[in-house]
Amino acid sequence: MSPVSNEENIILEMVKGHGSPYPKAKMEQRQQELARQLVHRGLLTRIVVEGKLYFISNDLKDIPEF
Repeated sequence: MSPVSNEENIILEMVKGHGSPYPKAKMEQRQQELARQLVHRGLLTRIVVEGKLYFISNDLKDIPEF
């Protein structure tokens, strides 16, 4: 996997720091495009809740061990 850019890292931290799914509607157009690229790279996941699009982090340290 290629390293993330500074812009991408800002998006990742914004989504992680939100503490719950981050609404796409709160993002500017450039941020939405970066988030889409991060979804494609497997670092974020897009979910739909009540017809609205949200992003969540795929941070491995947040996944519980079994």
